[in-house]
Amino acid sequence: MELNPNNFFVEVIWTWVSGGWLMLPLLILTFFIYYSALFLWLQLEHHYLVQSGVHLLSDHEISEILDEGSIPLRQMLWNQDSDIEDVKRHFIEISNEYLPPINRRIHFLGIMITIGPLMGLLGTVTGMLSTFDGMIVGQGEKFQNVVQGISEALITTQTGLIISIPAMAILSIIIQRRNRLRRSIARLERFNTCRLLRLGCPIGSTKGKVSSIGSKLPANSSGAVQTA
Repeated sequence: MELNPNNFFVEVIWTWVSGGWLMLPLLILTFFIYYSALFLWLQLEHHYLVQSGVHLLSDHEISEILDEGSIPLRQMLWNQDSDIEDVKRHFIEISNEYLPPINRRIHFLGIMITIGPLMGLLGTVTGMLSTFDGMIVGQGEKFQNVVQGISEALITTQTGLIISIPAMAILSIIIQRRNRLRRSIARLERFNTCRLLRLGCPIGSTKGKVSSIGSKLPANSSGAVQTA
C-alpha cells in the first residue's frame, strides 16, 4: 500500500488541531528535549577519553599510547616532581572541569522528559472538562463537542508519551557515556599514581612528621628522648 503524502500531512494537521491548545507547549518541549539530548550526546561521544576507552586499558597499553605521542592524554597527566596528594588534587580539578556541567545538563534533561507525560495528563483533564461541557449544551452540538473533548484528552496523552519514551532511552545512553568518562578519569588517576610511585615520589608531605612523633615520646630527666 502506497503512502499518500497529502493524506499524511492532512492527518498530521487534523491531529494537531484535535489536540487542543496544549499541542503548542508540547511542540516547544519536544524541541528543547531533543536539542539538549543531541548536544549532550555529541559532547560526550566525541570526548577523547570516551572515544579512546581508557577505562578498559591496562597500564602497559596506556604507556604505549603515551609513547606514540598522544598529546591530549599526556596533557591530562600530572608529570611534575611532587607527591601523590598533588596527583589527587590534579584529577579532582579535572573531574570538576568536566563532570559538573554534564551532570547539570543531565538533571535538566531529566526534568524536561518528566514534564512530557505530565503535560499530556493535563491535556487529559482539559479534554474531559471539554467533554462534560459538551454534554450540557444543546442537542445539536452535544455529539460534536463530546467527540472533540475525547480527542483532545487522548491525543495530548499519547503525544506526551511519544515525546518522553524515546527521550528516556536517549538519556540512559547519555548517562552511560557520562559514567564512562568518570571511569576514564579515575583510571588515569590510578595510572598516574602508580607511575609516580615507581619513580620514587613520596606518598604525602612528610615535613614536620618526625618532630611531631618525637614530641609524643616520653623524655628522661635530662630531656633526651628515650630510646629502646
